[in-house]
Amino acid sequence: MPEITLCPECNVPQAIAQNYTWLDSGVMVQTNNKSRRVGFIESGNLDPLYEGVGKIIGHPIDDRVIDILRRGTIDYFKNILPGAGGMMRNSNVGTDFVSDFMMTMAQLNGFGKYEVLEIQYNGDGDDHTVLRVTNPFSVLLCLGSQSGGVEMISGDPHNVSYREVSPGVFEITARVNRKKEEPAESLQIEEYCYRGGDIELERCGTCRIPKVLGGFQWILKAGIIANGWTGRRMVMMGPEAQDPLFRELERQLGEKVPAAVIEAQRLFTKTGFYSLDEITNQGDFRTQLAVRGLGNLKRMKLGAKGLSMRIDDAACYFMTLGMAQGLFEMAFGLDSRIEWQISAEGDLELEVVPVI
Repeated sequence: MPEITLCPECNVPQAIAQNYTWLDSGVMVQTNNKSRRVGFIESGNLDPLYEGVGKIIGHPIDDRVIDILRRGTIDYFKNILPGAGGMMRNSNVGTDFVSDFMMTMAQLNGFGKYEVLEIQYNGDGDDHTVLRVTNPFSVLLCLGSQSGGVEMISGDPHNVSYREVSPGVFEITARVNRKKEEPAESLQIEEYCYRGGDIELERCGTCRIPKVLGGFQWILKAGIIANGWTGRRMVMMGPEAQDPLFRELERQLGEKVPAAVIEAQRLFTKTGFYSLDEITNQGDFRTQLAVRGLGNLKRMKLGAKGLSMRIDDAACYFMTLGMAQGLFEMAFGLDSRIEWQISAEGDLELEVVPVI
C-alpha cells in the first residue's frame, strides 16, 4: 500500500491538502471540482441520528440510507478519480490497485481500518468484494460507500450485506447483481456556486491548509481522525452527506423528514455529545464551522430569551438546527421551539425560543 506522507509542519496528510480546498465562504470543496462540497464532521452521531429518525417516523430508514449513499458515492468518486468507471473490466488494472485505493481513501478520510479480504471479478456469476472494516465511522454509510465504490470500478450493480464478526469489526460483502434495477432517478447533488466571503483562516506555511487542522490527529493505521480538543471522531465526507441524503429521504417519505431529523439531533445533543462551550465564543465557533465546511457564521445571539443565528452557505443544516436547539435547552433547562428558513442560496436563519 502506498505510504501516506504527512506535512512536516502541521502533520496533516499531504493528500488532504491536494484533494480539498477551503474557501473564504466557509465552504470546503473538492480541489479538482470546486462545484462539489465536502464536509469535515463529527461521525459519532451519524448512526444514532438515522436510528432516531426511524423511531420518530415509525419505521427504520437503514435500507434507504445505504442506497442513497451508494448513489452519492458513485458520483463522488467519479470526481475524485476521473475515468475510473468500470476499470475492473480493464485487464491492465490489478486487484492490488483497487485494494490500495480503497484502504488509502479510508485512512485519509477517517472511515476506519479497511482490509480487503477478497476481490473476484472474472465476469462470471460470483463476482464480489469482501472487506473487513474495524471501527467504521458509520455502519450504514460504510455499507453504502462500499456498494457504490465497487459498483463504480466494476461497472455493475451490487447487493451489499454485512455481519459483525467481533465487537466493532464487520465483514462487508458486495456481490454483483446484474439483474438489479437502477432507480429511475439518480441522486440529485446540487452544484456549489462560489460566492465570495469574509472568512480568513490562518494557513499552514507549508501545505496551506487551515492551520487549525493541525489540532486534529490522523491515526492512519486505524483509519481514524480524532479531534484534539474534544476527543470526538471526525470524518471527511463527500457531497452525498448529509443534505442531499435528507432531501432524497424527504422526496421519498414526505415532509415529515426535516422535523424528524431536527428532533432526533436535538435528543442526541442532549445526551451530552456536544458542549455549550463550543458555541459560546462566536469567533471560535465561526472558525470551527468554516473548517468543517459548514458555512459562514454571520450573526449569533445567545441568552435565556433565546438563540438566534445566521449562517451563509450552510451545510448539514438539519443537524445544525437540532444541535442548536438541544444546546439551548441544556444551557437553560428550558423546553423550546425552533423556527428556521433557508434561502435558495443556502443561507440559514434560525431562532430557538423558550416555551413557557
